[in-house]
Amino acid sequence: MTLIELMVVLVTGVALSSIISHFVPAVPISLFQIAIGVFLATVAQVDVEVDSHWFMMLFVAPILFNDSWRFPKRELWELRVPILGNAILLVLVTTIVGGYAISWLIPQLPLSVALALAAVLSPTDPVAVQAIAKRVKLPENLLHVVTGESLVNDATGLVSFNTAVKATVAGTFVLGDALLNFAWMTVIGVLVGILLGAGMIIFRNWVSRSGLADVVFYTIFTLLMPFIIYWVAEGFLHASGLIAVVTGGITAKILSDRKSSLLSAEATIVSVHSWEVIVYVLNGLIFVLLGITLPNALHNILKNTAIENWQAFTYAFLVWLIVFILRVLWAYAIQWGQHWHHRKTGVSFRSAIVSGLTGVRGAVTMAAVLTVPTVTDAGRAFVGRDLVIFIAAVVVVLSLIVASIMLPLVTKEVTQHDFTQPESTIALEDEGGSVQKAMSEKRARLWITRVGIQRLRDLQTEENRRIIHELISRRQKTARVLRHSIHDDLDQSDFAAEKELELQELALQAERNRLQQLLVEETISPITYSLQAKHLDQLEADLGSDRELAGFVRVKWLYRRLRANFRIWLSDQESETVREEADVAIREMAKAAIQALSDFVSTKVGDTAAHRILRQTAYNLIVVYRYQIEKTKHVPSFDQQEKDDKRRLELELKTLSAEREMVQELYDQKRISRQTSINLRQYINYAETRALVGRNEE
Repeated sequence: MTLIELMVVLVTGVALSSIISHFVPAVPISLFQIAIGVFLATVAQVDVEVDSHWFMMLFVAPILFNDSWRFPKRELWELRVPILGNAILLVLVTTIVGGYAISWLIPQLPLSVALALAAVLSPTDPVAVQAIAKRVKLPENLLHVVTGESLVNDATGLVSFNTAVKATVAGTFVLGDALLNFAWMTVIGVLVGILLGAGMIIFRNWVSRSGLADVVFYTIFTLLMPFIIYWVAEGFLHASGLIAVVTGGITAKILSDRKSSLLSAEATIVSVHSWEVIVYVLNGLIFVLLGITLPNALHNILKNTAIENWQAFTYAFLVWLIVFILRVLWAYAIQWGQHWHHRKTGVSFRSAIVSGLTGVRGAVTMAAVLTVPTVTDAGRAFVGRDLVIFIAAVVVVLSLIVASIMLPLVTKEVTQHDFTQPESTIALEDEGGSVQKAMSEKRARLWITRVGIQRLRDLQTEENRRIIHELISRRQKTARVLRHSIHDDLDQSDFAAEKELELQELALQAERNRLQQLLVEETISPITYSLQAKHLDQLEADLGSDRELAGFVRVKWLYRRLRANFRIWLSDQESETVREEADVAIREMAKAAIQALSDFVSTKVGDTAAHRILRQTAYNLIVVYRYQIEKTKHVPSFDQQEKDDKRRLELELKTLSAEREMVQELYDQKRISRQTSINLRQYINYAETRALVGRNEE
């Protein structure tokens, strides 16, 4: 398999994992990617020799650079103590204490090899944690610590690992030489990152001032920065390229913020989105490659008759337990230290367990452990190499599985007060210093969506009624998805959704009755009746179905639509006649549904909250049916289509303007956080750009 073919296969695997994860959101996407990698290695016989140097340069370096660039500076400074403590001190404690414990537990491993194993297991993988955190709602504060420590602990752990491996290969271990090597790689890495990060930003700004830069130059230059920094640090100065990349990213970000006026908004947006796509693909490729390397890593030790398989798995489980216990005890000790220092923060062993579970190991561990040489300088076999690789592979997978299962269970009983610091997005302080609850981003989006719907209703006239119904229908779908999502997050039932289901069933029954009348009156032919009846059957089957299966429902609907068109083409009747009859049927069925909804609501008299929700839900469905009627009335001419496009754009821009004003109002009233305000404005800006692009992009 050529390199290009291999990349196509790997990227296809990443795309496939994204599709599977959409339908099975309870399982982290990283586990699907590992499974796809195992499938490629065992069934498709895909074999990839992972070289540590190019793996770190092509995959880990750009991911760390992006994380350090985008890491919030305020949180980085405020959480510097726990971040550096986890990234440096915890790594050293895990290496030394864990190494001695592993050496005592597994007599087959010399002390230096046990230290190397503990060191390579010390770095955490924030990508998997963030995938899990999307469904378990980990506090922002904890996520910042996990992400922040991963910026440094990869380098710290790998330097410790390389030091222990070199000592094993050389046959001697000199503490002074090890400390000197560690200091050189760290200090020089930091200096290289600062100098190159600053120098490259200064050069980029000079090019911008000279008028030579454009969007393409800015994006490509930014994408090349981590590779250049890593290459210089590792290749020329033999320092830690990962530390250099992290410090370079932070330095570049600080200087870019100060000189942001030199860059166009277009360049910034294109660069940000380019990074988002590239980092997503790289993250996926890392875990697919991890899955590909697992079978070979497990094969040698499972076929080894010198050690029983159950014994090997027991060793791996106990090693994971040692690393997990060390992290839990460290988190618990940090809580006590903060409690003694501040006298206000609480201490919770459960939150320490959550911190321990977030210590998920990933592909960096596997990439490093696979570089263990087979022989030493003396020509002897590297003792315990296969066992070390086996244990590392099992610990990586086990940490992912345990975190996926345990974090949702543990965090259900953990309150925000169990953690040492509150979430920055949970509460806001008003001018008087009191704390008030901030609106979540989903709820704020639902709020502004409803404002947009109301604005469209205010703008409705006889001329633009069809377009108004179209735009309202779109926003109603968005509001429905947001409402369901909010109630799912809170594990609450949705009264509006229940009433909507009830009203939809009522409307469908009215449509079905009217369709039968049209057939009896011979207004429509049997083939039209059959097609519309099947469409109603599909709609009825979809009612109340799991929203996560929306993709399958969509595919089924498209299949039915194509089959219906094919049947019309094969029929003896004219296709145009069948389509005209279909339009008549749709109009009549929609009118019947509207009448049924209106009659039902008129019988519910009252002004309670339940009655208001019922009336509003019925009105939303009536708008959808009115839009169906308007669509079947006539096919607009080219000139009319142009006028409709202009009206649609004008109405859309006015609605988005009203939504933007509501975002500002919510922020001024301190009902949303600054970050939520930014995210909502960005969402509105994207919608505005899409509206301005118009039909050329549809």
